[in-house]
Amino acid sequence: MSRFKEKKGGTPAISTASLPDIIFMLLFFFMVTTVMREVDLKVKITLPQATEVTKLEDKALVDYLYIGPP
Repeated sequence: MSRFKEKKGGTPAISTASLPDIIFMLLFFFMVTTVMREVDLKVKITLPQATEVTKLEDKALVDYLYIGPP
């Protein structure tokens, strides 16, 4: 037998007590430094306009929705 014994403790556990503080600090940093987009979109979107509206008797049988001139 040897005179000196080996330590069997291994590596100590990582403390996670300050983890919420670090996460909120990073969140606050990115919220403050982020610049919102100030340019207009290059694609023009035109929404279709409905010309006729009819009441459906049985809504379970709806397959298609027609929008536009009849």
